[in-house]
Amino acid sequence: MMKKRLQPLYLCLFSIVAFNSYAQDVIRIATGEYPPYYSQKLVNYGPIPEIVSQAFARVDIKVEFGFFPWSRSLELAKSNHWDASCCWFDTAKWHEYFDYSDVLTSRDKIFFHLKSYPFDWQSYDDLKGIKIGTTARHAYGEKFVAANKAGQLSIEDAPSDAMNLKKLFAGRINIFPIDRLVGYQLLSDLFKPEEINLFTHHPKVLFSGRVRLLISKKNPKSQYLIEKFNLGLKMLKESDQYEQLFIKAQLGDK
Repeated sequence: MMKKRLQPLYLCLFSIVAFNSYAQDVIRIATGEYPPYYSQKLVNYGPIPEIVSQAFARVDIKVEFGFFPWSRSLELAKSNHWDASCCWFDTAKWHEYFDYSDVLTSRDKIFFHLKSYPFDWQSYDDLKGIKIGTTARHAYGEKFVAANKAGQLSIEDAPSDAMNLKKLFAGRINIFPIDRLVGYQLLSDLFKPEEINLFTHHPKVLFSGRVRLLISKKNPKSQYLIEKFNLGLKMLKESDQYEQLFIKAQLGDK
């Protein structure tokens, strides 16, 4: 009789353990608007978030994205209010606070300027005396930082890329480094067609950065999530699907 009475309890406990064993992990990732790479308006939130989601899906982890101002998304991940932030260039000053994933993709930054402003450069010496706009919390490479510290550059910081393009249009700065696709996307959002035609860019690459997922070191599951993501990313890169997603990330395919 005792065995018969306990059997339903055993079955219930077994069911709970089995459910917990097979329940899918969830990671909450803070990100921001950066079309054509990231946006709430894009399919699957854009090519970079899609790469992240597909990589985690291969290790049975579900991704939930939240969109915030970029500085806010970084702070939310840093304080462990959100599990991670996607996605950032590898910046040495953040290594103290974050664990970095393997590289998802890479992006280049080039100088935008008005066609009316004659601009050419081959070395940092050519940038002396030129008003350069930069965006807070954005990375432009160690060489750029070193040249600025050495007093070679004249930099004006602004809170957003959009503001820098407006300053460029108004003649308050001469050049502004930004990803080419992002730059032209913002121009189409901010200006009339005849105004967009006043802009151009220099083909020389200022900075080529590798894009990674960041997880706060305060997160007790940081190493676990990084290892799982890297494994899923490796599996994705070995598939045909990654090549298509990578092309979308490079071309800004919507």
